[in-house]
Amino acid sequence: MRLTSRLVSFVSRRTLWSEGQIYAVAPEQLDIVDGVRAAVSIAFLLAGAIYLDMPDMAFSVVAAFWTCLCDPFGGARSRFRVMAKFAILGAIVFALSSFGAHFGTVSTTATLFTLVALCCLGRSYVPAFGPGPAQGSFISAIAVVIGLSTPRPFEGALQLGGYFLLGSAVTIVISTLIWPNHANAPGRLMLVMIYSRLQTMLSALVELDRSPVADSAVRLQYETLTRRAVRIAIERGRQIVARRLLGSKPHGHAVDVAARLFAALIALGQHRRSGGMFSEEDLSLLRDLDELLREVIDCLDSGAMTSARVNEEARSLQLRATEDQNRVFGRCIGGAAVALMSLDGTTGPEQRQDVLSTSLLATIFERPAMPSPVVWHQALRVSTAVTACYLVGIWFGVSLSYWGTIATLVVMQPAFGNTWVRVLERATGTLLGGLVAAGLLMNSPSDVVIAFMIVPLAVAVIALRTVNYALFMIFLTPMFMLLSDLIRPTDDLVLLRAVNESLGALFGVVASILVFPTNERVVISDALRTAVSANLSFASSVLRSGQGSDLVETSKAQADAGVGSSRAEVAAAGLSLGNGAAASSVALKSVLLALRNVCGASVVFEILGEHDPQIDRRRADYYEAMSSVLEMQLMTWTLGALPKPFPNSGDALDQAVADLALTVQAFIRAYGRGGRDSGG
Repeated sequence: MRLTSRLVSFVSRRTLWSEGQIYAVAPEQLDIVDGVRAAVSIAFLLAGAIYLDMPDMAFSVVAAFWTCLCDPFGGARSRFRVMAKFAILGAIVFALSSFGAHFGTVSTTATLFTLVALCCLGRSYVPAFGPGPAQGSFISAIAVVIGLSTPRPFEGALQLGGYFLLGSAVTIVISTLIWPNHANAPGRLMLVMIYSRLQTMLSALVELDRSPVADSAVRLQYETLTRRAVRIAIERGRQIVARRLLGSKPHGHAVDVAARLFAALIALGQHRRSGGMFSEEDLSLLRDLDELLREVIDCLDSGAMTSARVNEEARSLQLRATEDQNRVFGRCIGGAAVALMSLDGTTGPEQRQDVLSTSLLATIFERPAMPSPVVWHQALRVSTAVTACYLVGIWFGVSLSYWGTIATLVVMQPAFGNTWVRVLERATGTLLGGLVAAGLLMNSPSDVVIAFMIVPLAVAVIALRTVNYALFMIFLTPMFMLLSDLIRPTDDLVLLRAVNESLGALFGVVASILVFPTNERVVISDALRTAVSANLSFASSVLRSGQGSDLVETSKAQADAGVGSSRAEVAAAGLSLGNGAAASSVALKSVLLALRNVCGASVVFEILGEHDPQIDRRRADYYEAMSSVLEMQLMTWTLGALPKPFPNSGDALDQAVADLALTVQAFIRAYGRGGRDSGG
């Protein structure tokens, strides 16, 4: 494999645990070309500021960098819309905050609270699968803080707003017209990552037979961390295809094939759970499938979807699988081989990028959505915290105190557990980045030398912006310290950065605890209700598929089930669970495992189930009734009667649904007491 692909494959196999978390690592989103393109904009504006001897023009550099952070990928029209919205909003709040700061501390405080709250209302806080581009409203809130640090009268504030627009406009022109996006490298790395994760899942499945002593622990890791990581990788792949690759059919089909392979591996794991250890013949087929996946990864890395050798080996594997004495195992391996053979013929012309709309105003402005209660609470929480941090910085005369205010703004997340993780990530990145900055500033370099240092740092920052936040911070910290030294030279930059970061983190954590604290009962209730509904809907869809139900709908139901379970596991990871933590934690893990078992049993039934239309219809109705009852009990935290057991089946799927119902009730019984004791 190529060097970059080897790195992506290596990192993706070792970061399964991070998937779905705020500190997720998405190595396939490394994009050096994107970083170089951003550096071109920054270098052009830096050169202008130095040549014209206009320090304020450095704010154009900041705006250009922020505009790159907000670049959502995809086609020219969607990218233009997002970046233009940010350019206009950022210029307005930047100028307003600078003008508001001109009238003294009281005006500055009111301006900060109001504008930060308004900007935060534009954030969605929708959970994402791994890192993504920064939202324009969030970066605009940072622009408010920077503007307050540069108080100007009306004319001066307008001038700063003009510099901001200049930097954003240069970036937009370069990014959408002169040097637009290309999908080749991101698409190739995405597929390498997904199929590497599938190979890791297959290896974990084989490991179940190699570790009989620690079988329960290995199985738990396989059924939670490994399955979740693969599911999230596939769903993130779908997002990349839709948004970044412009709906590329070859890449979309390859992701669909990965989803079919994933279903086959789930069925094999469920069979292993219920049927004991694999036979030597079974293990031989698994090793052959593993080798076949390696061949596929090599093809994907070369830019091809498949090869004659892959097709030949897949066909041979399918024939051997049909001869296997184990009906479940043979069907699953054969289905995986057929799926890989379907990669043949998927190459074709890529869709062209969309062009800019003729109506620029219609492209930029859309009807805004009403903020949810979570957004309202978070906006007030963040604006309160940043205002308090700002006032403390002013009171104690902390130099460059806007750094601390920005730190508070950045670390605060709707869930306290995520806030704490963001603090740790930012602390790690800032510490290492500060050491880099100290080395670069050691010999008091000139403005030109500083500019030459900033450009390569900008390449790394933008290239890593959607890979991992801590890595992003390692390069962002020295870049902005150098830029700050260029705009407003100050001694002891490293010490001031450490002091302000600590102050910002402190206020972020304290505000997360005291101001609109997260109600953990609501968080876990919502997550579990969604997961229960999605998994039982998938089970119902599988049963109804025998009655002519749409297979596309069944595939979507399976994806929703996996996503729902993954989000429930992520929500569970950050809970304190109150005074009854031990009992509640065990009960919650049982619910999460039961959800995975329902999904696995549904996949097995989809592959091998014997359909009886009349019984299947009644079973599907029973599952839907069970879903409604369990969702209501999780919403109200009260126990009640369950639907009467379905009498005419009793297979593995029925047993999995029954186990889910029992574990949900056990969790309500355990956490209901602990949650009340802790105050939620």
